[in-house]
Amino acid sequence: MKKIFYFSTTIILSIIILTSCQNNMKKKKYSWVATVCTPRNYPALIFSGHLIVGKTLNSGYVYMPFDRIINSRHLGNNDGSSSGEATGIAPKFLDITWMSFTENKSYSGVFELDSEKIESLMINGSDRPYWDPETKKIGIANDRHFAINTGLFPGGMVVLYVFSQSSMTIVGRYQAHEDYNVDWKVAFPNMEHNNKMDGYVADIVSRFPQEIKDQIANNTIPFGYWETLFREYHIMPLIKAEDKVETIRLKYINGEAESIFLSLNGNSMPIKKRAIPRKINIVWHDVNDVRMETDIFFDEKKSKAIFERIGTAEPIGFVIDIDRNTKPRETEGISIKLKISSGEIDMQEAIESQESFTKPKPY
Repeated sequence: MKKIFYFSTTIILSIIILTSCQNNMKKKKYSWVATVCTPRNYPALIFSGHLIVGKTLNSGYVYMPFDRIINSRHLGNNDGSSSGEATGIAPKFLDITWMSFTENKSYSGVFELDSEKIESLMINGSDRPYWDPETKKIGIANDRHFAINTGLFPGGMVVLYVFSQSSMTIVGRYQAHEDYNVDWKVAFPNMEHNNKMDGYVADIVSRFPQEIKDQIANNTIPFGYWETLFREYHIMPLIKAEDKVETIRLKYINGEAESIFLSLNGNSMPIKKRAIPRKINIVWHDVNDVRMETDIFFDEKKSKAIFERIGTAEPIGFVIDIDRNTKPRETEGISIKLKISSGEIDMQEAIESQESFTKPKPY
């Protein structure tokens, strides 16, 4: 039985305090909660889950949400499923057991985490601009509250993310094993026998979309599909200076997210490998210099087909072409093209929807 970890601050009075120690303490004033996500329509129920903060498995931990079915709208979304909290220390192990409803299987795993990588994303906070209504100027907020988000997949794949208000970053992928010894009567005291869990699972499955029911009936759950979501491409967003783009927020099909605040980095676009975008939010200025905001949603399978034809080796310019005459509530006006060595590929067929709005404040 693990002991619950209590976090407290001890005030030590001393005549001499080293400046380096003070700085180190300031850097470590971050906090995080534990959250969970799943692919849409592939829900999970946690039997037991702990993010362990010490160097051994018997150390203190932050517990994970175990009292609700997790069924995220999109991969990476935690849908409000959060539990314990820790301050100034990164998790070192994940110990988890859960039910995969589409398979009616329990999975378990104990994984050593890259705690240094996790802490590197939190220790200095996460900068983002904000609008100060009193001064009517843009300030810089340093967010120090994060979430360690655990993605649970059919087949036992586990993906760990670090979430802030401006990003979601993958920090590890793991493989759990099927566990035949989970005593679900502990979670459901009124259940006389473990086989009664089958009835509970069947009741949940009866509410699934027909597509998922057919996958279960025909043994066609797409286990290999989720692996393809994590392919990364050499994607470089490209914009025109005259569009006065302030912010680009991207959500990716692998659950990651990124915010590009052009005002914070000298209007330069970071060059990095990226997964395929699922959604883009762009803040820009129209011909009358009115600030506008546009949401663009992509069809996942159509986008994947286009990117997979290009391949992961070739540099891809992600061209965001804005018609600055676009009016509020219009459902077109921004086109997306992929610029590659052989020419341009129009992404129009992969755009599921888009809509533009006026945005009085920058952030």
